[in-house]
Amino acid sequence: MNFSRHCDLCENQITSLEKGLTCNLTNKKPDFNNTCSKITLDKKFQEKLEIANLELEIIRRNQKSTHLTFYGTIIIGFLLILLGYFLSDWKIFSLYLWYVKIGMIVAGFSFLGTAYSKLNKYRRENKKAELKKNKIDEVLNKYGISYQENFGFKEKIHRTQEVIVNIEFKNWTKRQTTNSYKFDY
Repeated sequence: MNFSRHCDLCENQITSLEKGLTCNLTNKKPDFNNTCSKITLDKKFQEKLEIANLELEIIRRNQKSTHLTFYGTIIIGFLLILLGYFLSDWKIFSLYLWYVKIGMIVAGFSFLGTAYSKLNKYRRENKKAELKKNKIDEVLNKYGISYQENFGFKEKIHRTQEVIVNIEFKNWTKRQTTNSYKFDY
């Protein structure tokens, strides 16, 4: 069993180079079957849950922008390639026109590469954020804790975004948490 997922959310976790992962209550390595009866979910758990959900929400909010950038860059790339190819006849004798044609075609291919790299970066970040959230949710499901998150995005001021994260819990000691986070774009 992967104890670290449970212990990463618990306030009683201690990690050291000598002993590795240990419990602060028992001073022993974690040893439980499905759930830990001594788990203490508080500030550490709350912060990890809020940040994981917020990261995923921010990535999802940028999905439309990422796709528009991808398609726009693809179109520009193909237009540059076609324009470079059809600029003039291939039987031209001017070295300058050859440089222009080849330069436009190379620029078009670099636009295509940029477009695919931005889309792949978005996909990697989305997958990473989903995995992080799913690991937390998997542990919470074992303890019967469910939640519903709400995000309040404030107006951007000087590239700084403030977000109010409100999470309502079922089957946890706290019923609701509200925190504010600021980040830069």
